[in-house]
Amino acid sequence: MKLNFTFLALVFILKTTLSIAQTPPKPVVLIGKVMNATASTPKVFGINFLNPFLDIRKSATLNEDMAFSVQEEMVFTQNMTVSYNGKFINLYVVPGDTVCLTIDAAKLKLPHFEWLLITGDHAAISTQLNLCYDFMASLPNTKYDHDMGVGDMMEAVKQDYARQMLALDEYASQHDLDPLVLDFFRRDTKLAISNWISDYVSAENNVVSSKAERIQLFTDPFFEPFNDTNFVSMLFPYHVSNYTGWITREDSTIQQAIKEARLEEAIERGAKLILKEPAKGITRDYMLFSFISKLTNKHPELLTGTIPINEYFIHPLHYEYLVQAAEIANTTTFPATVIADLRYLSAQGEVTTVPTNEMLQFLAKQYPDKVLYVDVYATWCGPCLEEMKHAPAIHKLFAQDDVVFVNLCLQSSEANWEKLVQERQLQGEHYFLNADNSKLLMGNYNIGGFPTYMLIDKNGQIVTTEAPRPSDSENLKKAVEKLLARPGGTLTNEKAVFLHEK
Repeated sequence: MKLNFTFLALVFILKTTLSIAQTPPKPVVLIGKVMNATASTPKVFGINFLNPFLDIRKSATLNEDMAFSVQEEMVFTQNMTVSYNGKFINLYVVPGDTVCLTIDAAKLKLPHFEWLLITGDHAAISTQLNLCYDFMASLPNTKYDHDMGVGDMMEAVKQDYARQMLALDEYASQHDLDPLVLDFFRRDTKLAISNWISDYVSAENNVVSSKAERIQLFTDPFFEPFNDTNFVSMLFPYHVSNYTGWITREDSTIQQAIKEARLEEAIERGAKLILKEPAKGITRDYMLFSFISKLTNKHPELLTGTIPINEYFIHPLHYEYLVQAAEIANTTTFPATVIADLRYLSAQGEVTTVPTNEMLQFLAKQYPDKVLYVDVYATWCGPCLEEMKHAPAIHKLFAQDDVVFVNLCLQSSEANWEKLVQERQLQGEHYFLNADNSKLLMGNYNIGGFPTYMLIDKNGQIVTTEAPRPSDSENLKKAVEKLLARPGGTLTNEKAVFLHEK
């Protein structure tokens, strides 16, 4: 039995290696249908194909037949997610796959995805993937001590991983788990641990080891940090981009060049630093993409500057993705997004329902001739809460200007939204979007995570969905002042007092 399993695992690894090798991307088609739907049945799906080179999030709304269809280009064999019914549905997809989801709304309260049937390509693998994710999520979490030295932390990581693998092996033997799924979770669990301990790098109280030593922990062979095969897990790009971000942010030459707007020098220095790493192939290209895109997304003119950025990349496709990422980041035209049951919390603590409206038009008419700084957040999001600490200073900075601070709470409970606003005495205009509206807005506006900050000009047009955070007050001040200087006023006579309608 051991020999057979080893052979099967080897076959899987070989197949996965071949699938991870760079090939032309193909679309993955996702089809869905809901049976036994009622008025309260969720009608919107949040879909993330998780192509790591293109941060594209989509939403799909059920039509009159309670069905939907959506597709997107994929570059790797990997897992992707569909958000529905308060759960993440994980799908194992190969570029070119067609997958069908059939949901029984009458069973939505049942556990373990009893309401879901997956058919189409790799359906059996995806079904096992979801059930195994449910099992792994039920295991006790390890609380890591960020004051430990690197050696002790690595030992704690390995012990935690061994504990989880013992449980996984037992589960696999009881459920006849496909070797492909088993190998997937062996990789995915390591990368999940990497994500859990990512705050270890910035642990301010850690005097046992240097920050440089803590960063290097993430290159330990345990994580297989430069193995292209790990792209089978959606978590691997986070591991790679985290490490890339740490080493480039710790380089004072790069940071000084960025501060002084010598961006081409910063790119050259960063590329030189990355090319020294042992990463090869797709992983090396992704490290370059991760670093350079942060600059080219904000300054797309760098792509046509004096340095041949394309020559850094092994695969031309990855440079093409860099160009596409800049185009997406600078897109300010979005589909009409009609929101029903939008909730508004007044300064007096009264919650009212805003009549159904197209979201952007509503904001433009509600706050005419104003620059809007929009904070898109969730109540459970740690970085969101940290940024809120800087908000009062920003409010004070623009207290005498035509600036309105709009706060949109997504993917949270309404009770927690009210509690957060009241306990933290958050300033500005406060709106709450339910689960369906959250997925719709995130898909249509390509909001990949929280917090997201948007700037809307005086004419009600979105200028950017990647505005500086409150903690980046210097750049935020420049961006807002630029919009305040623009002429506006096209909507002055069309102000709609939606908030007072019943």
